Amino acid sequence: MLQLDDKILLAKLKSGSDDAFELIYHHYHKRLYSFAFKYLKSKELSEDAVHDVFVKLWDNRFSVNSDIKNYLFSSVRNHVLNMIRNKKRKVLRHIQLEQQKIKPVNRTEEVILYSEYRKILLQALAELPEGKREIFQMKSEKEMSNSEIAKEMGITINTVKSQYYHASKFIRQYLNDHADIPPQKAFK
Repeated sequence: MLQLDDKILLAKLKSGSDDAFELIYHHYHKRLYSFAFKYLKSKELSEDAVHDVFVKLWDNRFSVNSDIKNYLFSSVRNHVLNMIRNKKRKVLRHIQLEQQKIKPVNRTEEVILYSEYRKILLQALAELPEGKREIFQMKSEKEMSNSEIAKEMGITINTVKSQYYHASKFIRQYLNDHADIPPQKAFK
């Protein structure tokens, strides 16, 4: 499909043409599905993602001003990233709930060790400048995204990323120095 054809289809789509929508759907559906499947590795989730994007296209047809191909692929990419992020949070919550269900079996040593590590972490947090500490806690404890933190604090996303990186690096080093926790290669 040529760029010109996409512009004509977009114009017809904006006027409410079901035929234009159907042509766009048939032309891009398989490629969008393949794109989503590459990341989701699930037929059902990939189909859902593509379906949701086409529903969004129809609902927002009057405000689509970009190239239709770019709009669709950007929408699928963003939708897939949101799905992955939400799934990650659900898995982490599930793990936390499962860990809370486990009945303690004489874990006195583990509790003491955890308590000591927690104190050292709190000391490390106390040594951070207020802004870095706030960003670190919002991201680590409240699971807020960079954009949510930036919006709440009135700073740029790049500032959030930089401050979080430096805070994390400081805390890792602090724990390494004070809690005998060896540095992990995955964090470097």
